[in-house]
Amino acid sequence: MSAGDTDAVIRLVATDLDGTLWGADLTVPVQHSRAIGELARRGVAVLAATSRRARVVRPCLDRAGLSLPAVLLDGAVGVDFRTGARFHQAIFDPQDAAAALEAFRSSGLEPCVYVDDCDVDVVVSETPSTCADHLAALGSLVRAEDLSVSVVARPVYAFSVAGIERHRLEPAAELLSSSGAQVVLFAEPRFGGFSLTVNPSGVSKWSGVHAFCRRAGISASEVLAVGDGDNDLPMLAQAAIAVAVRGGSDRVLAATDHVIDPPNKHGWAALVDLVR
Repeated sequence: MSAGDTDAVIRLVATDLDGTLWGADLTVPVQHSRAIGELARRGVAVLAATSRRARVVRPCLDRAGLSLPAVLLDGAVGVDFRTGARFHQAIFDPQDAAAALEAFRSSGLEPCVYVDDCDVDVVVSETPSTCADHLAALGSLVRAEDLSVSVVARPVYAFSVAGIERHRLEPAAELLSSSGAQVVLFAEPRFGGFSLTVNPSGVSKWSGVHAFCRRAGISASEVLAVGDGDNDLPMLAQAAIAVAVRGGSDRVLAATDHVIDPPNKHGWAALVDLVR
């Protein structure tokens, strides 16, 4: 389907979730579910692209009656919830994971570490630096461990510290950026303060979207991407059509072709009119 006032033929909509497809209640508005169904009827697939984990995302989509492919943890994992198949995975080399942990600790921070494990999603030390609200939001699938052991014993997808002062995060962000890791330092919309997320070099939402596209035979010129946060920028920069959510970050708003309303105003449904 051609999109908006361009000649792009869109076969895939890659969408952020928080603040884009759903609001703070993690509930997909009925209008958005209907729009996804209409796009499917037109032959346009929808791919979720989020910083969240599979065990959080899948129940939220299930409640809306949606079964979609998803890029998770900002591009570290790709899972097709329609079949359960994993189509993408990007983990830290154990030595790089240990070096990343040392960069956090040399800056006085104890990060959250996102791992591949059947029983736990996130491991932390006994004194995590992330804010209490973030720790609570991680839920029951978080475990306190010796991180020095965990980062070399388990596959590591990502590190994060959320909801604290920017000046506490900047030294680690600079160290990790200089090492080649994928680093995003941003104003935290859910917990206040600032957050820092770190993925392996070259890993972003776009790398996960691109993995799905290769599998599905879709080119970048056939992708519309929509998001509101700085972690969406690589995806928005590569897509043929970039759509921001009103109220999103200044960098996102400056980098996109179109702007839609936030979830409480059912803005995502407008993509049906944009993708013709």
